[in-house]
Amino acid sequence: MRVVADSHAIVWYVQGSSRLAEGARSALVESEQSEGIVVSVATLVDLWYVTQTTQSIGADDVARLQARLDASANVDLHAIDVAVADAFTLIPRTVLTDPWDRSIVATAKALALPLVTRDGPIRESNLVETIW
Repeated sequence: MRVVADSHAIVWYVQGSSRLAEGARSALVESEQSEGIVVSVATLVDLWYVTQTTQSIGADDVARLQARLDASANVDLHAIDVAVADAFTLIPRTVLTDPWDRSIVATAKALALPLVTRDGPIRESNLVETIW
């Protein structure tokens, strides 16, 4: 199994947080043990932005997360390439306005992978298969 992880999902997974639903945790564990977890590089920017705005995660937390992702052989930090950019432009702005959400969903669309997310608007959009 291979999945894309939304920002909150990968943070909660790495932290071992109980906020991560059991279905999401199972998908991430299975993916990390098999075909890998994809994390959009947009997630790193998204998390930096959170450190500057809501501060629900600190810069040290983001640094630890990035080190953990870099150290895992089964986590792919996926760049925003042409396929992701093309998928981004196909997402109606009225459906997803947040650029980070759009980038993460576009990554899942471009790779044709399910997205592990709790995000209501993303799940309701039916733009990609979601797991929670």
